[in-house]
Amino acid sequence: MKKNLLSLGIILSCFSQVYSQNQYTISGTVSDSLSQETTIGSLVYIKGTTNGVASNVYGFYSLTVPEGKYELVISYLGYVSQTHQIDLKSNITLNSKLKSSENTLKEVVVSAEGNREKEQVRSAQMSSIYIPIEKIKNIPTIGGETDIIKVLQLMPGVKRGSEGQNTMFVRGGSGDDNLILLDEAVVYNVSHLGGFFSMFNNDALKEVTMYKGGFPAQYGGRLSSVMDIRTKDGNMQNFHADGGIGLLSSHLTLQGPILKDKMSFIFSGRRSYIDKVFKLANNGKNVLPYHFYDFNGKLNYKLSDKNRLYLSTYYGDDVLGVGGDLGGGTYLGNAIGTLRWNHLFNEKLFSNLSLIYTRFRYEISAGNSFAKSKITDVNLKYDFSYFKNPKNAIKYGVVYSNRGFRPNFINSTGIVSEFLKSTEGKIITTQELAFYVNHEYDLTNKLKLNYGIRQSLLLTDNGKIYFNPEPRVSGAFTINEKQSVKLSYSRMVQYMQLVSSSSIALPTDVWYPVSNKIKPQKSDQVALGYNYLFDKIKTTVTFETYYKKLYNLVEYREGANLILNENYEKELVVGKGDSYGFEFFTQKMSGRFSGWVGYTISWTTRQFDGLNQGKIYYAKYDRRHDLSIVGSFDFTKRVSTSAVWIFSTGQRFTPVTGTFVMPNSSLTSIDMLPIYADRNTGQLPNAHRLDLSIIIKSKPHRRFFKWTGEWSFGAYNFYNRAQPNRVAVVQNPDGSSKYVAKGIFGTIPFFAYNFKF
Repeated sequence: MKKNLLSLGIILSCFSQVYSQNQYTISGTVSDSLSQETTIGSLVYIKGTTNGVASNVYGFYSLTVPEGKYELVISYLGYVSQTHQIDLKSNITLNSKLKSSENTLKEVVVSAEGNREKEQVRSAQMSSIYIPIEKIKNIPTIGGETDIIKVLQLMPGVKRGSEGQNTMFVRGGSGDDNLILLDEAVVYNVSHLGGFFSMFNNDALKEVTMYKGGFPAQYGGRLSSVMDIRTKDGNMQNFHADGGIGLLSSHLTLQGPILKDKMSFIFSGRRSYIDKVFKLANNGKNVLPYHFYDFNGKLNYKLSDKNRLYLSTYYGDDVLGVGGDLGGGTYLGNAIGTLRWNHLFNEKLFSNLSLIYTRFRYEISAGNSFAKSKITDVNLKYDFSYFKNPKNAIKYGVVYSNRGFRPNFINSTGIVSEFLKSTEGKIITTQELAFYVNHEYDLTNKLKLNYGIRQSLLLTDNGKIYFNPEPRVSGAFTINEKQSVKLSYSRMVQYMQLVSSSSIALPTDVWYPVSNKIKPQKSDQVALGYNYLFDKIKTTVTFETYYKKLYNLVEYREGANLILNENYEKELVVGKGDSYGFEFFTQKMSGRFSGWVGYTISWTTRQFDGLNQGKIYYAKYDRRHDLSIVGSFDFTKRVSTSAVWIFSTGQRFTPVTGTFVMPNSSLTSIDMLPIYADRNTGQLPNAHRLDLSIIIKSKPHRRFFKWTGEWSFGAYNFYNRAQPNRVAVVQNPDGSSKYVAKGIFGTIPFFAYNFKF
């Protein structure tokens, strides 16, 4: 017996020695050496091993490994990698400051060393798009100012709305199914000028990540996509300015230290001058008194090595002054504020506490009449990241949201005013509470999992409670360092929808929450993907196929009146939909030549008992094929060019197939009523276009604030092919009629001058 116990003791002792080997943590932040701007997604790994992590959205990383001597490599796209010799005998803090390689073409090629691409192959995250702002600033778009929304529309799985618009239809979802976050704050309206410009000023942005599926558990509230936008923190070392003058708008960004190495600021503003141009062209007459403006501001205060505060703001409006005898005008825009506190409990546990305010509103007035609507959000979030070791990372948190919806209120003279007088100031309030936990786990060197659950609870103003679990799971099987196969499933729940009126023309749609009668919308999505890395040329290739089922979708019955109807729920019909497709994406983001090719083939259908006689029909933006080719080439340090070519199947519409002639009740005339075919059975012609630009940078003026300027010239729709977006009925000589497709734009040349110092 004693012999057996002794043997067991020896075995347990050996086992303990093997598994209780001292482990220590290397942690810190990764930032730019000049500005001290933290980097998102920098790779930190032990050379020659698969042990590695990526820095989080605040630049923090934590890597736990057994004691010993290591070569620690830290790299980030567009920066020169660093290698540190580490003799790990205790926990250490290593804050790394990387040098930008933007001024040396050769270094740009080697700086990232393909590590981001390799991590993309290994990562369990799929159906995501990462966009470094510096790499897409010169992509040509309308007006010559790159629009991040229009860049995302060039990605596979993301379909455009009408030509020039900012609406995105992601994997079969509607335009309101996309969660757009600016420094964690929800953005309800991203458009200026009816959708031709977005509210995002590129000079203020750091990075953008978009998820089309395989959603991490911290995100919720929409069915189809998440667009997470992070702004710059501000330079802590030196004062800098960036600006630009274009055909339709100008912008200026200022940043610098308030307390060197401790506190910084960044302020960014933009204003259009469409009103000024039209006034000048019409001899001082204010024929189009319209303009838009944006303002971004951010303060970044480093309290200590373990505590940091951020205050982010945004304010923007579209302004249309009616003028004349009626007076009044239109105001439409967002106001956003986010206060965040980062705290490092220890080398492994990082937290972020956020207080967020969002307001979207529009107001229309003319004389004694006006219409207005508003939605406000107050959110409190507390997120934690626990880096147990290189194989285990856990994120968990809680978020509380109080939302107030003020429906459309219209006031004028007469009956309408009396009918709606009681609705002024009416607020519909909902309260949402959500918990989440997400675990990233390296099961083996070949298999990596990312799974979690989000539990959401919503309380309506009438006391109805909705309780919805939202499970998420994705996994990656690495065949070798160049190939992997990925699989994901996610459920998403949406507690609000966008409604529009079919009876009164207003410049905006209105958000309404779920109620006792209108249930939350839900989606289930499954995706399967294959990744391949061409290591020598730093190019990734991704194939993905997906299937998404949507439940409790809402549409409005034909002829519905939503504006002058307090019981708008009676105008709604509830149905379902599904979408499936195949996506191809190849991307190269480093080196003198960069760009991507994205292709999508997909099918999207809807079915409502109260529409189309209950039969399944294709959604309006069910376009069978979408192809985008984007390329940028640096001829020298000072001259580069960019091009975009797109092809897409035409969007759908419901055609008129005949006319029903019916005498009216007085028998003195007849009414001609159109007869429609099944819903969305017509289709516009295919569309394609080419956009081009060339960028010429000036030599730096060292004697004048180190001023650097660049000219951008180009053309949208270079070969002048109108993009069909509507149809018109044209009479033939024999009396019959036919549909003719109409477009909006021909060739639109542009130029812009950008500068920084």
